[in-house]
Amino acid sequence: MIDLRDVSFALENKIILNKISLQINEGITSVILGPSGAGKSSILKIILGLWKPDSGEVIIDGHKTGKLSENEMLPIRQKMGMVFQGNALFDSLTVEENIAYFISQKKHLDEIEIRERVEKVLSFVNLSGTEKLYPEELSGGMKKRVAIARALSFWPQIVLFDEPTTGLDPINSKTILELINKLKEIKTTSVVVTHILNDALFIGDKLTVINDGSIVETGTIKDILNSTDKFVNNFFYEVYKDVDLINKHIQ
Repeated sequence: MIDLRDVSFALENKIILNKISLQINEGITSVILGPSGAGKSSILKIILGLWKPDSGEVIIDGHKTGKLSENEMLPIRQKMGMVFQGNALFDSLTVEENIAYFISQKKHLDEIEIRERVEKVLSFVNLSGTEKLYPEELSGGMKKRVAIARALSFWPQIVLFDEPTTGLDPINSKTILELINKLKEIKTTSVVVTHILNDALFIGDKLTVINDGSIVETGTIKDILNSTDKFVNNFFYEVYKDVDLINKHIQ
């Protein structure tokens, strides 16, 4: 579904991505993880077409997007939902209005259909009855779930998550991760950027470890945890020291 082939990108003479080749398969959760500043979120910007690669190819559903104009990119972006790290909710709008704002931009639906869509996605994220609340009345975990509901409001094929559990307590983090896993039930392709190893192990069907703009290792959880690469070993075994839990994922 998404294919990055030897993608390189530099910003102000600094290499951000260096010959990234990555295939993201349909209907699974692909996790891109690594330390801060490794280039993880930059990959999402490349996929969305917000940044154009200096070299290489980006192919989404068979379409090469690297040289497409904004107008040409629009129908491809409409297949994707984005959940931002900071949620990006409009403080002056209610939950219902926040979600409806993007539905009206991407789908030609009347008011009744939009209201029904809002109710449906709020039910999916277990927030039924919050339509008239404002963001300031929501907890951090609820705000994140509203952001997910908004991303799902036009039923995209692909949802991109940028650090979805950063700043959340363990209970709310688990709720968000369970929602990401739930997306597999409706055949949604999820791409998750995170530096949190617990999250990656909980949701990832395929993991890609990135450092200094380059892919170090990619594969299943078992592949990554059996890696002989020094950086991968340090990243997982120095930061994530619960050996019993690691062994459970390898088996």
